[in-house]
Amino acid sequence: MSPWLTRLVLDPRHRGIRALLADGGRQHTWLMQLAPSSLGDTPRRTAGLLYRIDDGQREPEILVQTAAEPLLDALPADGVLHAATRKLAPLLDALHTGGTVRYRITANPTKRWGNSAPEPALVGRLHTHRGPAAIDWWTERAAAAGLGVHTVDWRPLDDTVVARARHARARFEGTATITDPGILRDAVTSGIGRSQSYGCGLLSLALLTDADRQGTG
Repeated sequence: MSPWLTRLVLDPRHRGIRALLADGGRQHTWLMQLAPSSLGDTPRRTAGLLYRIDDGQREPEILVQTAAEPLLDALPADGVLHAATRKLAPLLDALHTGGTVRYRITANPTKRWGNSAPEPALVGRLHTHRGPAAIDWWTERAAAAGLGVHTVDWRPLDDTVVARARHARARFEGTATITDPGILRDAVTSGIGRSQSYGCGLLSLALLTDADRQGTG
């Protein structure tokens, strides 16, 4: 089954939308309305829900991926300025070894300290990568997802707050070569990294033409 991609343009003047953008738990609950109910013990994973908050030209946008066609009528009518959805099958079918893509992902660039932790008290805790270490983290994850990274632009984002917990976020975007289209399709469908319930892990791709590649060279 091919996933669906939905773009929601939000009204930042709406009080409910402002509260939504400030709370990762509220975002998760709100967007799960796009999926059918009674999805078992792992509803988000079964729904295939991944999302990313992007800065639109004027209004904030949420890009949402679901395993089935989203139930747009289930969202409140107020606060959403525009909604558009499409199947991802044409893009996923077009992915091929050696193809060049432009990618974007908001991810949670963390590792859990093991015995190599600098202090014993840190063993088992999450460490957030930043700067060159974050780029290395993404390059390794991209390679495991079937991408050979050419360029990468890293930008730290505000943490997502869920109750009293904070989830680190960073934006990675650039160009890459497809090394394994099958693995890459799985990565797009399943997401990459931690905190996927709270706006991380959605990988967006755009295949580049020869003219596009010349323009980025």
